[in-house]
Amino acid sequence: MAAPIALPVFGQTPVTNPKGNQTTAYDLLQQEANQTGGISKATLAPLVVNTDLPTYNQGDTIVITGHVRDTQNATAVTLRVFNSLKNMISVAQLLPSADGSFTKTFLATGPLWKAAGNYTIVAQYGLYTNTNSTFHYNGGDGSSTITKAINSTYALQSGGQTYNIPYIIKGGTVSSMSILAPQYTLEIALNTNADGSITLTLPRNMIDAKVPPPPNPDANLTGAKVDTSQLEDNTFIVSVNGKQVTQFTETKNQYVRILSIPFHNGDSKIDIVGTVIVPEFGPIAALVLAIAIISIIAVSAKTGLRFMPKY
Repeated sequence: MAAPIALPVFGQTPVTNPKGNQTTAYDLLQQEANQTGGISKATLAPLVVNTDLPTYNQGDTIVITGHVRDTQNATAVTLRVFNSLKNMISVAQLLPSADGSFTKTFLATGPLWKAAGNYTIVAQYGLYTNTNSTFHYNGGDGSSTITKAINSTYALQSGGQTYNIPYIIKGGTVSSMSILAPQYTLEIALNTNADGSITLTLPRNMIDAKVPPPPNPDANLTGAKVDTSQLEDNTFIVSVNGKQVTQFTETKNQYVRILSIPFHNGDSKIDIVGTVIVPEFGPIAALVLAIAIISIIAVSAKTGLRFMPKY
């Protein structure tokens, strides 16, 4: 069994009630669901594009992820793929999501996918914003071989909420996803039948990784809490079948972090460890519970209802 990984963890800033006594328990729960930590928009690159793996074979699905910092109405991202001879062999356009992130797949198959070498993906948004990413293609004979990829969403329930996690997996299927709150870990169970990868879109209000704040000797006296959204991003610790891996890619913005993690045939578990994770009972859930308890006590006082028999 792999040795446990020690990580610095820290509390999140309690949520304040913006409407005083007028806010209902439902409003508070909704507010907690909508809360999102993140990073400063100014630290993001204008346009980023990545691939899920550095190398592909004939028939593979190439998963492309990226983000646009400053989105514009009805403006699409253009993706062009150039082979090692600098010939354009594929092109696509897609609208980024409301938060600026995007995901697109290309199939490395057909008569244009023959030459082995380094291929380039050029992403363009608007007139002036462009960037690129490269990968290696091992070459093919031009046939229409296809290795199937699954594009789906997993409804992960934790802390009384449902988080819809989009994912693309090649070489297997997802059995389950679960939050291990005490370990600050997202655990993914897999059934694999070949070497492959999984690309996951993780909301920051569910799991995140942050650089620890500087020591604050007065924190224990004042009860100060850390506002994690203001902390610098750290790298997730990722392990596959208990073995830590570093060969994964990430695309991120203020709201989500998209990880592409490779695995081998026979692997059955991926653990993603952060420093901030959705608790089973967050501060608002605890407040709602307190409201319920106070209500019961108040009703009991008025009606004479007793919880213990009177002797």
